[in-house]
Amino acid sequence: MTQDADSTRSERGKNPHEGQPIETAGAPPQAAEAAVVLLHGRGSSAQSILTLIDEFLHHGVMYLAPQAAHSAWYPRSIDAPVEDNEPWLSSALDRVSNALGTAAAAGIPSERTLLLGFSQGGCLASEFVARNPGRYGGLVVLSGSLLGPETGQNYDGSIDGTPVFLGCSDDDPYVAAERIHDSARVFEQLDGDVTSRLYDGLGHAINDDEIQMINTFIEQFV
Repeated sequence: MTQDADSTRSERGKNPHEGQPIETAGAPPQAAEAAVVLLHGRGSSAQSILTLIDEFLHHGVMYLAPQAAHSAWYPRSIDAPVEDNEPWLSSALDRVSNALGTAAAAGIPSERTLLLGFSQGGCLASEFVARNPGRYGGLVVLSGSLLGPETGQNYDGSIDGTPVFLGCSDDDPYVAAERIHDSARVFEQLDGDVTSRLYDGLGHAINDDEIQMINTFIEQFV
């Protein structure tokens, strides 16, 4: 292997999601008035989560779905020490930034961009907003929460009234109900307009009430 190949491999190790595509659907950039960034879960794909938009397709909305390398944003569990999920987590956060940059290039500011994630994607969306405080069109976290063994550490700033929704089953096998409560408190402390709901016996899935909540969020800026 040449020195250049070794260097390339090393750089990819530091940024494992680099070069992964961002799949798009909905309005073309020149016609888009708002954007939704969709973040898939472990073992899934950008194309798979884009199928959700059949449930909340609105004219004038551009949908952006980044793809994770090997279909996972980070390797460890939701309650593992955050540093154990590096460098994958930082690389994943960069992909969210790139998606927001694509929206911005189409003239859509963060105030008109909704971040939506399921499972690992919900955790990633949570971490991105908490670490990059500002006004967003909304944050929807489905079957996910902030990461780490102690939810809510080391976040500051203000998300300036950003609407936040956290939805999860009361018996989700991967996300304890207490993590939803703790994440809701963190986003309230960051000045979010927070709604959280625990559903009876849903498991690790998405229900009609959550789809309706997504529609409500999108309808606020289209």
